[in-house]
Amino acid sequence: MAELSTGMQVKLQGGTSCKIKKELGRGGQGIVYLVDYNGKDYALKWYTMACSEAFFQNLERNAKKGAPSSNFLWPEAVTEHQNGSFGYLMKLRPAGYEEIGAFMRKKAIFQDVNCLLQACLQICTAFQKLHLVGLSYQDMNDGNFFINPKTGDVLICDNDNVAPNGVNMGIAGKSGYMAPEIIDKETMPNRYTDYFSLSVILFILIYMNRPFEGVKVVSCPCMTEEMEKKLNGKGCVFILDPNDDSNRPVKGVHTNVIRRWPLFPKLLRDAFIQTFSREAITTPNKRLMDRDWQRVLVQVRSMWVKCPYCGKYTFVQPDVDGQPCIECGKNIAKPAVLNVGKYNIPLVPEQKIYLCQISSDDDYNKVVCEVIRNPKNPAKWGLTNKSGQQWTVTLPNGEFKLVDDGASMPIIPGLKIRFNKEETGVING
Repeated sequence: MAELSTGMQVKLQGGTSCKIKKELGRGGQGIVYLVDYNGKDYALKWYTMACSEAFFQNLERNAKKGAPSSNFLWPEAVTEHQNGSFGYLMKLRPAGYEEIGAFMRKKAIFQDVNCLLQACLQICTAFQKLHLVGLSYQDMNDGNFFINPKTGDVLICDNDNVAPNGVNMGIAGKSGYMAPEIIDKETMPNRYTDYFSLSVILFILIYMNRPFEGVKVVSCPCMTEEMEKKLNGKGCVFILDPNDDSNRPVKGVHTNVIRRWPLFPKLLRDAFIQTFSREAITTPNKRLMDRDWQRVLVQVRSMWVKCPYCGKYTFVQPDVDGQPCIECGKNIAKPAVLNVGKYNIPLVPEQKIYLCQISSDDDYNKVVCEVIRNPKNPAKWGLTNKSGQQWTVTLPNGEFKLVDDGASMPIIPGLKIRFNKEETGVING
């Protein structure tokens, strides 16, 4: 397939065109060019390999429907066939975004744990929206994600293989990220294989190690097709499987995961153990879905709080008394906890409660409540309503009170808060 040259005009469907400015990079499928489109800079992916008519039509449909989430650098327009090939237009990646590989090599570091969790939540939510409209990504790997380490904002590229669930455009995926049933050639990519790859991506971001890369990979003399099937097919073993220690991380090699695994909450560890269990490896519908991961990550975020002794951040289990701070080692007393829906939220200074925790809305950034100090008595803490709605509170003695938006209430064990028609929370502890 012919390459494009600087200054060349490339016609887009609909009668417009873009102008080639320079080459940005190239890969196995094609070349990415910087182009001028309507006076603004865009990226144009131009295919240098043969593509089927079905691939072209699928790309057209996706461009017309638009992105399911703003996190996707989605095809915005498809070109007409020119010089025996075609391509598609997409927005450029802004400055300040890094590939996952940069995080694994420590060339990029998240500003803090909240930024890490924000990135994970954005990834889960983007794929949830993709799956809700009946699509599957099919080629999830470390090269698909650009992440801002200072904010946790995520952009997802390489969306040209996205297709309806059960339909495949010819791509299987990348080794180390593909689901075992694809490695074993039992199926083509689909929504359930996406769930597996999503869990792999989350594990890598949090623990900086691939979930199946342990002693078996280190001791492998040569990664042949047969060994690839053995290590990553249905016979694969999670490096931290509690029932199988045959593929443990190796000291001096897998330092990141050895150090980070015990630091994050048991809830998170249990989620990975479940989704990478022998049962979930062999039975795809047993895997955690994107929605499941959202709930786990939102809960984990609520557990990342300031230590009352050293002032640094640590994880606090809502149901554990006397747990040590990961920074100073001092034992932290069990805090009061707001139990609402599927969440158990430690009511500690500066804690925020989000819309997704008190309703069916999946907005995990909108703050509806915050733990604040009582201005008249600094030793006491309360909750401030920031939801824009009036709440009904039932005191332990049965008395009812209304809490307007902007008003506060004391943190009292046994107090019940009627947030809306969906959820009522109870303070315990």
